Amino acid sequence: MESYGFLSILPPLIAILLAVLTKNVLISLFCGILFGVTILFKWNIFLAVPALFRDVLFKQAADGYNASVIVLVLFIGGMIMLVTSSGGAEALARSATKHINSKKKAMLGAWLCGIAIWFSDFANAMLVGPIFQPITDKLKISREKLAWIVDATSAPVCMLIPISGFGIFAMSCIEKEITNYSLTISAWDTFIQTIPFQFYCLGTLLLIPLIAVLGTDFGPMAKAEERVLKTGKLHWEHAQPMGLGEPPVLSKDATPKMSLILYPILAVFIIFFAILIANGFPYKKTLGINIRTGLTTGYFVGWMICFGLMLKYKISSFEKTFDMYLGGMKNNLFLVLTLLFAWSLSSICKQLGTAPYIVQLVEGNLPAFMIAPLFFVVGGIISFATGTSYGTIAILLPIAIPMSMTLGSPLIPTIAAVFSGGIFGDHCSPISDTTLLSSMGAACDHIEHVRTQLPYAFLIGTIAFAVYLVSSWISSTYALLAVLIIAIVLVTLILSKLWGVKVGCDN
Repeated sequence: MESYGFLSILPPLIAILLAVLTKNVLISLFCGILFGVTILFKWNIFLAVPALFRDVLFKQAADGYNASVIVLVLFIGGMIMLVTSSGGAEALARSATKHINSKKKAMLGAWLCGIAIWFSDFANAMLVGPIFQPITDKLKISREKLAWIVDATSAPVCMLIPISGFGIFAMSCIEKEITNYSLTISAWDTFIQTIPFQFYCLGTLLLIPLIAVLGTDFGPMAKAEERVLKTGKLHWEHAQPMGLGEPPVLSKDATPKMSLILYPILAVFIIFFAILIANGFPYKKTLGINIRTGLTTGYFVGWMICFGLMLKYKISSFEKTFDMYLGGMKNNLFLVLTLLFAWSLSSICKQLGTAPYIVQLVEGNLPAFMIAPLFFVVGGIISFATGTSYGTIAILLPIAIPMSMTLGSPLIPTIAAVFSGGIFGDHCSPISDTTLLSSMGAACDHIEHVRTQLPYAFLIGTIAFAVYLVSSWISSTYALLAVLIIAIVLVTLILSKLWGVKVGCDN
């Protein structure tokens, strides 16, 4: 294979720089692909442009694996739209809010509800915020605190679930690199093994109940809580609260029930595991095609069940219900294009020898123990600048996996560091879609949400970075998790003691 040297790193570098400058991942990935194809065709742009479509995009779209992932992503989008628009998810959330009569219970209730709505970070923001708003207002919990809980239980939860949109996207990126480097482990097994190493996501989910139990806040969040407690004002004078707008218009005879979400999701699980078991799980290696088949079949049956129940309970007409389903598919077109462009950039980088060249540059200069923390930091920077963890994962995994294997850094923590870094930056970014939706769901001023959330995000991010640093020396997963938990509890207690304000002393 011809060696392209420094030129080989330009396509992903251009994608990263443009993503930072334009805040548009799709345009950035496309430009990186175009530049890479131009290099392959000796700078002949007239040959490169048609080849970009003929030899790259068309080829990636026609690939059997890629096509199966695209179909799965579209089916997920359709079902998510139905279960959120049917009122079923709202009925489930409302049932969880009964008997909540204290700040602690309200925070823990919103936390549990956010975890329960694991299938979509968008659905989380659209449901948890509006449902808990009247409760938190009554109990004098700031809108900033509610927005933080919503944000902290959206992307971090979805990134831990293999059959969520985040999980499917992540596994699709892993699968490509596994195939490229002939690894024996499956994408499913790889993702499952990364879960206990996703230190930022796990730490963020731990911090919410810890703050709720302590009843103490610090930084801008403490000031927001004091404002509500002393004055009863939900917003600062300068605030410009956001909102989600009106919910979907349902039939006047509609009777939303929890069954509209419970039965479809139950069907997804039953069918998914039934197909896996029929193919030898857990005694045989779990093949990617069986996972995608099980999930696609499960989501297909799930949306049919939800569709039928919506008609039975007169939620909406046949035509409107089907339009909702198609609308959900359209909402996931961004993910489809991001995947297609990410696969294409990965294939270009392979032809150019990007990963071997980067490994050659850093080999002997970068200690193996720095690989995982490095990708956590870089992932956080890219995700913060672009507002998307999807694009960050797509850009970094094709570089992180070969670097980890060649330099001797533990593979699973490195992949997990890319995931967690993407979520960390996304969590802090004011242009992130989930951050915006969390502000909207909690009807909170967006800048205030970002400002009050940042100290908590940086607290967990700093601890996560430190744990990734020691992950090369501590082989026990349980020991690393113990280090993470102890560090978060101790640092939170210290910060609460030094700068904390008691704002939730009720039971």
